[in-house]
Order: sequence, then C-alpha cells, then structure tokens
Amino acid sequence: MATIKLTAKRQATLPVEVCKALGITRGDSLELLPLLYKNEKVWALKPVVKAKSSWVGSLSRYAAQAKRPWTREEHGDLTGRAMSAESGK
Repeated sequence: MATIKLTAKRQATLPVEVCKALGITRGDSLELLPLLYKNEKVWALKPVVKAKSSWVGSLSRYAAQAKRPWTREEHGDLTGRAMSAESGK
C-alpha cells in the first residue's frame, strides 16, 4: 500500500504507480470526491478531463515543412498587403 506524506504547505507527491493508474501527468488536475466505504468516509481522486480542441497543434505539420521560420515583420507585411488588397487601396 502506498502512503503519502503532506509537507508543511499541505502539498503531497503521488507515487508513480498511482499517477500511471489514473493516467495523469504533471500539470493535470484532480477532483476529490467524498465517498462512504464500509461506513467510513474516504476520498476518491478523479482526473479532471480537459476539453480537447481539435485545432490546437493542427498547423504543426505545416510548420515542420517550412524551409525557415517566419519573422514577425514578414507576417505583418503580408497581413498588411492582404488587408490593403481587400479594401482596394
């Protein structure tokens, strides 16, 4: 049985096997759920499911094919030109 010790700031480190079983990594959030188990109050840990956004990282495959990274100035120039073309100036 794994045990957890609290620090002076009430922080705890979960054992690796617990993190693997819950499927959590650094930065993930857990929800604490109070339960009654054999007439004793216990707490269950439940990973908070993150909302998945399908567009996040979707351009990475195109960025990987770039011959060189764009500079901020190049991006601004192209954006400015496109906006001018749309307005007819």
